[in-house]
Amino acid sequence: MSNGLSLNVVLIVSELVRVFLSIDIENKALLPIISETQKKLDKSLAKMKLVEIENIHFTLKFLGDTPLSKIDEIKDCLNQIQINPFEIEVHGVGAFPNSRKPRVIWIGVDQNAEHICELKIEIDSHLKELGYKLEKKRFTPHATIARVRYVKDAAKLAKNIDELVDSSIGSMTVSGFYMKKSTLTPSGPIYETLWQVS
Repeated sequence: MSNGLSLNVVLIVSELVRVFLSIDIENKALLPIISETQKKLDKSLAKMKLVEIENIHFTLKFLGDTPLSKIDEIKDCLNQIQINPFEIEVHGVGAFPNSRKPRVIWIGVDQNAEHICELKIEIDSHLKELGYKLEKKRFTPHATIARVRYVKDAAKLAKNIDELVDSSIGSMTVSGFYMKKSTLTPSGPIYETLWQVS
């Protein structure tokens, strides 16, 4: 520069973390039942990957790559939510978008699913204050148990999934939700709890 001074331009990039909000399977007695349900999926009918049993959860909101500096701001915002514990019945197997061409296979909620929907609405309402957009698609409480890469026999796979539609998993108490960090690895995601609202 003409004045003999040099400028050091420092670009500070906040660390990004991949995060989501979830309800965990708090009743650990349900895990072996979920595992047995996964085993009933006929893997000869589709190329699918079962979700690791310790990673199964009900997603409330996927936030994606988020600046680490914003995580506490989200926590302060969502800590305003008052949660009265409620029971849910984990029940049934389904698929998105449908059982003939599934991308995701899941277990659902029977009793008190509307309470999870109400919690989701409240979370979205608070996050809107921080600039997050409301989701337009209909929310269905579910926990993913398998991801399908491609289908080999659509008719037989649909029959396999439909036969599990009345699978009874068991009940659990929902007393709060978690902020989870997801680290993607070649062998699958690793989830870490950052904080809980209860």
